[in-house]
Amino acid sequence: MAEEPFTRRTVTVVMAVIAVLAFVFSFGNVWALALRLGVPPPYRPADRPLVDLSVVGLLVALRFLALRGVPEAELKAGTRLLHLCGLLTLALNTAEPLLAGRYDRACLDTVAPLLLLGWGHVGRASSPTSTPPHKVAGST
Repeated sequence: MAEEPFTRRTVTVVMAVIAVLAFVFSFGNVWALALRLGVPPPYRPADRPLVDLSVVGLLVALRFLALRGVPEAELKAGTRLLHLCGLLTLALNTAEPLLAGRYDRACLDTVAPLLLLGWGHVGRASSPTSTPPHKVAGST
């Protein structure tokens, strides 16, 4: 099927763009939290890249392994770490608005981490070893 490589490439590009935009979007949230907590200037931007780069690395690694046919069971440890990083991203994104009483902004700031987690599952679901959603295992 000629459209299969195009679809895989498109999903990969969309995942990468969302990861980059989420990184840029959430950087300001963590900076504001670091200011509120009194973190010294040289250390303010340190935590954000650690978590975001972990998410990006895991998304890329899980996507690569899924496309190479690695079974889902063998991806569980990476998936768990991706979920932990997603929760950390969610906490870092929403901490400052919640502390400031800006619940509307905290709700808005949950979008990026939830999208990253969702795309992590979409990326694996579009691998050649996955079962399409319209087919049930064992059916003909």
